[in-house]
Amino acid sequence: MIEAIKYNLSHLTDVSGRDARSTFWWYVLFLVIAQFLIGFLAMIPLMVSGVGSAFDAVQSGSDPDQMQAEMFAGMADAMGTQIYVSAVISVLVMLMLFASFVRRLHDGGFTGYLAIIPFALQLLAISGSIAMVDNMKELFKAASDPAQMQQMQAELTFTWPNIAGWIAFLLVIGFGVMKSQDGANRYGEQPQPVG
Repeated sequence: MIEAIKYNLSHLTDVSGRDARSTFWWYVLFLVIAQFLIGFLAMIPLMVSGVGSAFDAVQSGSDPDQMQAEMFAGMADAMGTQIYVSAVISVLVMLMLFASFVRRLHDGGFTGYLAIIPFALQLLAISGSIAMVDNMKELFKAASDPAQMQQMQAELTFTWPNIAGWIAFLLVIGFGVMKSQDGANRYGEQPQPVG
């Protein structure tokens, strides 16, 4: 596992050759864990903001509905920043994955240009999230109960940019699990798993 991660990190811009399935997936696992941890750390201010607003409301003697409204308003203020931070993290992970995905495509005998499709779809999803920042903040501030929050979340989840992002993930998974071409192909010799 460590060797596969080191290999991919040392070949971040190398789009030539082939990568074995296990080499690719160990690296993807590393990127997913890193993205989760960085995203979790970036979300802490959002949680602190919401809890801080709730404590302020309790100290001022607000009723539960007012307390919940103030908590949502405090969280909405931090949400815009959270979305921008998530977008930057996603773009960095995409860039770190690109060359490895191209080599994985080569291993199946496909052109590396196919990598443009899931990455373009993912950029569409990211830009769609950024475009909805103000709408999401307003909806979040307007939420007065958990049922309304769930309905808003469902509405925001099933948008074309989000669906494009899921299609991108499915394409990466599909090409990532494909069988290697036996023997040499036009991109090089059959790779040996690293790590």
